[in-house]
Amino acid sequence: MTFEEIKTAILNFSSEDQKRLITEVVPQIWPKACTDKACLVKMRELVDEETVKSYREQHMDAI
Repeated sequence: MTFEEIKTAILNFSSEDQKRLITEVVPQIWPKACTDKACLVKMRELVDEETVKSYREQHMDAI
């Protein structure tokens, strides 16, 4: 499969399967695929600030 075929297949997944991909597959490939600062910065951009705010409030900024 080409990258574009894989991308198309993933975009056609159900939302549940997309969630599983993010929570199960991405953590497995992250250490190999995201080894430079540019990749890390891009991944940080994907974080929803409201989610982070709620998490930080719940966990008192990891105190």
